[in-house]
Amino acid sequence: MQAHKFFSETVPTMFKWLNSFFPLEPAGTSDSSLISRILKWTIVTVLFLNAKSWPGAWHVRVLMPLLKHRLSGLLSKRRDRDEWWTSVSPVGRSVFPTQDGSDPGALVTLECRATLDDCDWNGHLSNSSYAKNLDPARMEMLLSWFPAFFNDGGMVALGAAHYQYIREIPINTKYEIRLSIGAWEDKWVYCIAKFVSHARQNHKSRGNESFSADANVPFIPSFSTPATPLVTETSTPAELAEIQSQDATALNSSRIDKELSTAATPKHTLQTHDVDGALLHCVAVSAICFKHGRITVPPNVVLATSGYSLTELNDKSNWLSATRLRERGRKAMAEFFRGGWKTEKNKFWEAGPRVEAERLRKLDELKKLTEGMNGLRV
Repeated sequence: MQAHKFFSETVPTMFKWLNSFFPLEPAGTSDSSLISRILKWTIVTVLFLNAKSWPGAWHVRVLMPLLKHRLSGLLSKRRDRDEWWTSVSPVGRSVFPTQDGSDPGALVTLECRATLDDCDWNGHLSNSSYAKNLDPARMEMLLSWFPAFFNDGGMVALGAAHYQYIREIPINTKYEIRLSIGAWEDKWVYCIAKFVSHARQNHKSRGNESFSADANVPFIPSFSTPATPLVTETSTPAELAEIQSQDATALNSSRIDKELSTAATPKHTLQTHDVDGALLHCVAVSAICFKHGRITVPPNVVLATSGYSLTELNDKSNWLSATRLRERGRKAMAEFFRGGWKTEKNKFWEAGPRVEAERLRKLDELKKLTEGMNGLRV
């Protein structure tokens, strides 16, 4: 949203600057020809339609959350600093969504639009634009989830990113990037990003459109994201129904159907919509790790010192324990993150049974992705 505000204020200024070089007002025939006016309008139109790709535009979008956070911190000097840090930190929040819906968990949403410069020649959001637009969403995510860790001198490193394209995003479509924490292990935190959009009213299905048999083949071949999600499960093991002979008895369909029903393993239903009914276009998994200098900090320690509750909802004991650690000074806090946590008596960052069970369940699914990718390097 900050980037949209930036462009809304910058574009008119850009137009005024261009107008000093290319007067857009209709001039007399003696001063300007029709061709020159068309060229001027074309230049302005191209610049406007590609505003998100201007030099420095990506940096502005990525750094805008950081600038906003810093500005808010400077303005808060007039107030109690501890109160401000508590207000911007996820104190007592749950990492995972609660079953009753009272806490959505660690969740950040960034609104975007599939602009012309982000789309390919098929009129869909280009595959490269998913990564391009995920960058500012990650920055918003990190500053919303771990603001205190950055203030303590920590940093975050991106170790991997995996994308599965499910359904294309048409040009000029509003969509959202929803980031949440999938799970974490000793080093890596797996962040799940879902690219979703809400269905338009009176939207006509593409299946209802009729195409003539002699339609012209496009000059540029069409490469599009498949409308049907990629299914990685093996097909139904029909070969398990062993056919002993080719007579009528052996080819009895009822007997084969019965054997297939007992031999086939159940398949998981792949989701096409998010929990609120939003249409799912892409799922991206980012593996990040926390660093203090060159030392890796365990995710449990960072989550707890950032204010998250790893036991019960609204439990603020982690934040209070982290505040007492910070009262020792920045040097002592740096030593804590660089290995001092191992000798700390109050291990407040240990997860409770409920959170630990949820973490292990989700981690079991996410590790299949990393193990598969690592298998390609063996």
